Amino acid sequence: MSKKNQNTIFYLTTLSVYLGLLLVGGTPCVLAQHAATTKAFELKDEIETCDDLDKDPDPVSLGLSVKIYFEDVDFFLAGLQQLSRRGIFDHERDRFEVSQDTLLPCIDANKVGRYIPRKFELSNAGLSSHLRRFGNLLNDGYSLADCLQNRHFADQEATESKFAFRLDNNDLNIEVAVKKRSADHANRFLSHLDRAILVFKEQNKAVNFNVIFDATRVASKDDQIFIVTRLPRAGLDALLAKNAK
Repeated sequence: MSKKNQNTIFYLTTLSVYLGLLLVGGTPCVLAQHAATTKAFELKDEIETCDDLDKDPDPVSLGLSVKIYFEDVDFFLAGLQQLSRRGIFDHERDRFEVSQDTLLPCIDANKVGRYIPRKFELSNAGLSSHLRRFGNLLNDGYSLADCLQNRHFADQEATESKFAFRLDNNDLNIEVAVKKRSADHANRFLSHLDRAILVFKEQNKAVNFNVIFDATRVASKDDQIFIVTRLPRAGLDALLAKNAK
């Protein structure tokens, strides 16, 4: 077969793949530049690379996750304030620490998965139900984790997240961590998360939210995203008083 015929066959094959992608709604991405050469390539790898680079998180869904997180933290603080009013919670004396890992198969509206308690320690049994209720709010990672193959579910895709919150001698610390597809993916996602938080902050000027915003940081490390809210113990009394208004 002549070189000219080989190039013609390769061009027609590439064109067929290109048109097929358009028919199923796919994005050709870098295929056009490969059509000009006879270098072999893996079509599956090219498409997955395009998807990873081109897909940004849905701003509406991301904004809703941010909104729910800050509202949940506000709810938790308001609950502590109510317990303090009733003489059940003493922020100068009481201590607690709660943590859990969560694996959830990627099925719409699914809440059935593996919930792995790591720690539930408290010095005041009267806080137990409020701590459990807050843990239930944190246990899905606010839909921020990526769906990844997971050996615990026969390689079905699942999300991985974890939370920890504690009140110790220094501060009240709340942390949510979610697993992303890769370190690069986590870094890209972080910028979108920062933007969503700034938008929500601009739309919510209540004093209690401002205090929570100022105490909250987001970061990425390796393939994980972290949301951390840290409130100094010395200022907790004033915060709870503001929450009561």
